[in-house]
Order: sequence, then C-alpha cells, then structure tokens
Amino acid sequence: MEEVDLKKFLEKYRDVKVDFYRFPGNYGDSLIWHGTKILLNELNISENYVEIDSPKNNEILFIDGGGNFVDYYSDVRNFLTKKHDLYREIVILPHTIFGDKQIDVLNNLSGDITVFCREKVSFNFVKKNFLKGNVYLWHDCAFYNTFSKSSDGSGVLNAFRKDKESILDSIPNANNDLSYNGYATKPLDELINSLKQYEEINTDRLHVAICAALIGKKVNLFPNSYYKNEAVFDYSLKNFPNVSFKRSIDK
Repeated sequence: MEEVDLKKFLEKYRDVKVDFYRFPGNYGDSLIWHGTKILLNELNISENYVEIDSPKNNEILFIDGGGNFVDYYSDVRNFLTKKHDLYREIVILPHTIFGDKQIDVLNNLSGDITVFCREKVSFNFVKKNFLKGNVYLWHDCAFYNTFSKSSDGSGVLNAFRKDKESILDSIPNANNDLSYNGYATKPLDELINSLKQYEEINTDRLHVAICAALIGKKVNLFPNSYYKNEAVFDYSLKNFPNVSFKRSIDK
C-alpha cells in the first residue's frame, strides 16, 4: 500500500491558485468540504470553484473528496469527461472509486494525474487499472475537522439512509436521516448540535459516523450497499475506540 500523507503531498501547491470542483452532495459531503477547507487554508491554497460549464481559470484542478466517483453517481465522471484535456495537473482528493466507467475516464485524461483513495479496496482497484497516473492511499478529508468532545446527551439516535445505498428492508422507528437534510457546503453547527443530544448513534451514513466519532459519541456504523462503509471503517474509523462496525440492526 502506497500511503502518502495528503498534507505533505499538497505542500508543493502551497500559495498556489487552483480550480476546484465541488460536486453536489449532502450534509456528509459538507463535513468533507469543511475538512478540506481547513487543509487548504493551512497551505494557503486558493480555490476557484468551477462547474461543468465553467472556463478554466488555473492550470491545476482539484476534485474534492468523497464517494461520487462510483457507478451510482455521474457528477465527477461527467466533469472529468468534459475536461479530459483541459488541465496540466489534476488531483483527486481522497475518494472511494469503483467501476469500469471511472477507470475509462481516468485513462483518457491528459496531464499529470494524481488520485488519492480513502480506503484500501478502492486503492487496489485503481492501482491495478489506472495505467498512467499516481495512486495513493490516505484518509477521508473529513478527518481534518476537529471538534470539542461532548460527554452530554442521552438515548440513541437512528440515522439511516433511505436511498439507493441503503440495504435495509425496513428503517428503524424514529429515524432521522441527518445527512439528507443538508448540502455539500452547509455549516456544520446543525449537524453537530443534533449529534450532541445523544449518547449513542446508529447509522449507515459514513459521515454521520465520522462526525459523531470526532465529538466522542458511541457510534455503531452499519453497511451500505457496497463496500464503502466497511472499507473506511477498516482503514480509519477502527482506530477510534468509540466506533464499532455492525452487520445487522438489533430489533
């Protein structure tokens, strides 16, 4: 495994201006974005936000991290397909990546391409199939956030998703899908304050689990419809003594 500290890698872009693609997302994606902003600010990297129809402003493109570069979603894939020969350098920040469509896009890019994967399953897949770029392993950028620990709170929050990444036959009673009620750049106060009310969090939302872990809650993370949750748990979250990975929900 070629693990490379993302901050050390990005030192070469210190004081540089880059184009930055932040694809649409939910409250979990906002946790990633806020963590990424902390990292970029520490390095004085200035980002110019671009959309699929935006002109190029800088020679370097950063793609924000997350789980969008998979068969379930098309935003990153469509963006890179349209911009395949536009940038001198492209850095894909820590992502989960699977599917032949994504590999085809990567292999058709021009320039100097660096891909960071946020867990080992994606890393092995991209490393094997991406023919001409650099592939590294590093943690999700949500972990660059730091929050005050909260020992208050009582009861259990069920925060399970209801979309195509869910594998549940039925959603637990009194479910509150916190991630659904947000967007990719939303301030984090509402998410943090909601989690602080509880002692224990049950969720299949990866970034609800990460946020709850960072504020010191007991977290039970459950599988989603593909390997993402378990793989990020194995690489990153298992280092938190307050986080467990569960296969099934106790009825």
